[in-house]
Amino acid sequence: MDPQKQQYYNKYPPAGGPPGQPGQPQPGYQRPPPGASYYSPTGSPAPGQPPYQQSPYSSYNVPQGPPQTSQHQYQPQQYPSGPPQTPGQYTLPQPYTPQQPQQGQYGQPPAPYTQWGPSSQQGPPPSAYSQVPTPYPPPPQQYGGPQVAPQWSQSQYPEPGYGYGVPPTPASPGYDLAQRAFVAPVDTSADVETLRKAMKGMGCDETVLIRVLTSSKYENPWTMAQLVGDYNKRFIRDLAKDIESETRGGVETALLALIRGPLEQDVRVLIKALDRAGTDEDALMDVLLCRSNADIRAISAEYRRLKGNDLLVDIKDDVDDTLFRLYSMVLSATRAEDAAPVINSDIDHKVTELQRATEGTIGANAVSVAQIFTNSNSAQLNAMSRTYERMYHRSLEEVIEKEFRGDMEDALLYMLENAIDRARFDAKRLERPLYKTPRKDRLLINRVVSLYWNRPRQDAAKSAYQIHSSARTSLRAAFRSVLSGDYEDLMVALIRERK
Repeated sequence: MDPQKQQYYNKYPPAGGPPGQPGQPQPGYQRPPPGASYYSPTGSPAPGQPPYQQSPYSSYNVPQGPPQTSQHQYQPQQYPSGPPQTPGQYTLPQPYTPQQPQQGQYGQPPAPYTQWGPSSQQGPPPSAYSQVPTPYPPPPQQYGGPQVAPQWSQSQYPEPGYGYGVPPTPASPGYDLAQRAFVAPVDTSADVETLRKAMKGMGCDETVLIRVLTSSKYENPWTMAQLVGDYNKRFIRDLAKDIESETRGGVETALLALIRGPLEQDVRVLIKALDRAGTDEDALMDVLLCRSNADIRAISAEYRRLKGNDLLVDIKDDVDDTLFRLYSMVLSATRAEDAAPVINSDIDHKVTELQRATEGTIGANAVSVAQIFTNSNSAQLNAMSRTYERMYHRSLEEVIEKEFRGDMEDALLYMLENAIDRARFDAKRLERPLYKTPRKDRLLINRVVSLYWNRPRQDAAKSAYQIHSSARTSLRAAFRSVLSGDYEDLMVALIRERK
């Protein structure tokens, strides 16, 4: 028999024997309660019995000896449940409750996870935006030892507008395939027949092409893509090749830009701008500067698909080192999202850095200025412009014009003017190629078609054109006075004006 059981039977012998003998209870015997263990209920051995060894709580993995500490643990007075207990006084663990972090310097911490604990079957609360990593509190330590409270460092809460707590700016229409699921298909059967009839046989009825392709039915890039796809399937032909063979000049360039959609057109503009004959810096700025991070990523991926090369590699071969540094920052897609707030203390700090990098040094630090410009959204750049003039009594535009030359000056002014007044900026972008000698039709078409896919921005540009243009006339009147023929009709239709 087990020695411990023998000790129990010596103290509590079974009934049936003579007193004092096995089988009879001893004098003063009291029957133990049902389910009593072989050990003394008081935790100490019976008189005259050897002490027993308490078995470890294997299910809780209680360590023997004093609790271990490390440099990553809080001091005892910081434990949420009090100081650690001495050896031999471990109690059952309490449910783990994460501590709510204190408010950081740059914004609010995430909401406390009151429904998530080690005993809950519910997972961590989903993040509102999967692109933004959510710092979860560390898991509790093993039961029985001191638990480590969640440690929240300031680095886990980046500045608002630079990656945390700010919704990402959605991609522009036509730049994300997921948008297609939210666009209802349209009936294109009659229109594809009309397009084929207009280009079939001798000659081409360009008026019909303009009327169909600029119809309000195809104002969305995805309905335009459906029209092109349905035409190609219906006639086993390529609509782009048919237009190339049947049209000429500005009409051909504008119609091709229209049916390609905004994303493919941007990439085609980049490919043309970076050819070996010379770099078209205006086209390069139109496509890449002041764009959302989502659009930049889409353009880089589509360029790689169509051209087979990395966009940044091709840019490096065509521009100087300083401008390459600027475009490498742009293509890194680290611009503050449009919803990022304007923080006055941050604006003041950046304005000071801009002054040090321009007027405050001999020879402007172009890389520092480019980094501030490319990492800020339009609202933040506008705030910097106003703050710079308030602090140093001169406009930021004048400083850039004084400290920089050439393509770098043009790129910085492009971003700054777009941030200060985008409608006026767009109006000037339409006026310059229209009245330049010789007229730059391709640049004008690229800018008109890019505005066509963004109607609110186009309407604002048309209103600003009448106010800020040199002739103080409407954009429609400017096209009528400078352009002619089907090209004139197409450009007027692209700004949603009719005869």
